[in-house]
Amino acid sequence: MQDPEPDGSKAKRKAQSRAGRPRLGAETGRETILCKALDGFARRGYEGVNIRDLARQAGVNIALANYHYGSKAALWEACLERLRERAAPSIEELTAIAASGLPYGDRLCRFYAAFIRFNAALPEYGLFILQEMVQAGERQAQVKVALVDPFHDVTLPLLQEGIALGLIPPQDASLLFFTHSIAISHVVAGQGLIASFLEAQDRREQTLAELLRTMIRSITGVLPQDFEQALANA
Repeated sequence: MQDPEPDGSKAKRKAQSRAGRPRLGAETGRETILCKALDGFARRGYEGVNIRDLARQAGVNIALANYHYGSKAALWEACLERLRERAAPSIEELTAIAASGLPYGDRLCRFYAAFIRFNAALPEYGLFILQEMVQAGERQAQVKVALVDPFHDVTLPLLQEGIALGLIPPQDASLLFFTHSIAISHVVAGQGLIASFLEAQDRREQTLAELLRTMIRSITGVLPQDFEQALANA
C-alpha cells in the first residue's frame, strides 16, 4: 500500500513540529523569565529591561523567551497580569473587612493592616506602579486600571463612611487614598533603605505595626494640641 505522504514531507512536518514546541522544562523556564522580568520592570523600569539579559539571568535560551512572549511589550503585559492576579485575594480580603459588621474603628484598622501586609509581602507591586506613574502614556493607563483602581475603589467608600460619621476630618477621600497608598507602598518597597527595620521577624512586625499606627493617626487627624497649633501657625 502506497504511503499517502512522501517521506520528505513527513520529515519536514516533524521538524517544523519540533521547532514550534518549547523544549522540555519550558514552563519552568517561562515562569523563571516572568519572575526575572517582574523584578526588572519594578526596579529598573521598562527601558531598563532587556529580554536577552533576562533570558541569560533565567538560564534559558533567548529563543525560549521569544517563543513565550515574543516582545518586551508582551512580557511587560504578562507581568502586569501577574501582579493583578497576585492582588486579587487582597482585594477580596479588603472588601470583606469593609463590609463586615465590626465597629468602624476596627474595620479601618484591620483594613489598613491588611493593605500594609500585602505591600510588605509584594514590594514589586508598588515599585511597578511607581515606574509607570512618573511618565504619561499607554502603560500608565494600563497600570492605573489594573493595579491602582481596584484598591482605590474598595478603599474610597470606607474613607467616605468615616468622613460621614465624623471620625475622619472632612477632606477629599480620593486624595487621602492616594497619599496613604503611595506612602505605604513606597516605604515598604524601599526595603534596602529600611532593611534593619524589616529583616528580623520580630522587628518587622513591630515596624509594620508602627506604620499602621502612623497611617491611622494621619487618617483620623488626631494630633497633640501643640502640633495642631504649630500646623495652624505654619
